[in-house]
Amino acid sequence: MNTQRILEVLKKAERPTYILLNIFIGGYSYQKLKRRALYPTLPDFENNEPSTEKTENNFYSLLSRLKRQGFVERKRKGSKTFWKITPKGEKRLEKLKNIFKAPRLFYKQEKDGGLNIVVFDIPEKHRAKRNWLRSNLLSLDFIMLQKSVWIGKNKLPEEFLKALAELDLIEFVHIVKVSKTGTIKELNF
Repeated sequence: MNTQRILEVLKKAERPTYILLNIFIGGYSYQKLKRRALYPTLPDFENNEPSTEKTENNFYSLLSRLKRQGFVERKRKGSKTFWKITPKGEKRLEKLKNIFKAPRLFYKQEKDGGLNIVVFDIPEKHRAKRNWLRSNLLSLDFIMLQKSVWIGKNKLPEEFLKALAELDLIEFVHIVKVSKTGTIKELNF
């Protein structure tokens, strides 16, 4: 996430190190900077901030790694150090933007009259989507028979099916409804 933010900022223009550090730390709003300048003795009630020294070390490690990988380059102008994104860094930024971001949906569980069997064969290049599917089936109280075969008594919500379509997973997923259980009755769920 921080890599993407820094590369996005550098894509707009080259920046000095201190600006990148503020972006990495999370930046400060104008109000926060003003309060710290005018009232330096006023306690800061945000206890969840990491220590500044550790954060700065992480920042410089990240910049060093980005430079080593050829995503950014460093230039000196007088006593200041400026950073600029490279063409390789621009390609990396595009890849980071296209990384799968799972829809965060919480589905209401409703009992169904029979059993639902979900079978899928999602290619390895869509591993994140496959993991998303498994975690959602688990949250709907489905039980794994095999890694790609799941069974459950709950109804598959319409929002879940829409998410499958939006993620282009429909062609890889098969859903079967069973009204007579046969030997599947022996499963405890």
